[in-house]
Amino acid sequence: MARVNVFLKDELLDEINAEAKDEGTNRSALIQTALEEYLQAKRKQREEAEKRKEMKEASRRIDDLAKELGDWDPVAIIRRFRDTNLKGDR
Repeated sequence: MARVNVFLKDELLDEINAEAKDEGTNRSALIQTALEEYLQAKRKQREEAEKRKEMKEASRRIDDLAKELGDWDPVAIIRRFRDTNLKGDR
């Protein structure tokens, strides 16, 4: 385990000490847990941002495809496909 020196405001250190005491732990463990949770939250934020970016790109591609295809009636196409396949089953 590595040692790190960190400078903290006195008020923050007082809060850390009080919280560690309330939790029944020491401040090193409290700070380590807090940093792990912070890093996990930041990682999750980045992953969610990437998913939103991918979804936005997919939506843009669908919009581009819709413009390219123009107006068409998907219900009529599905019914025609269904009716054609049903006739072959009889």
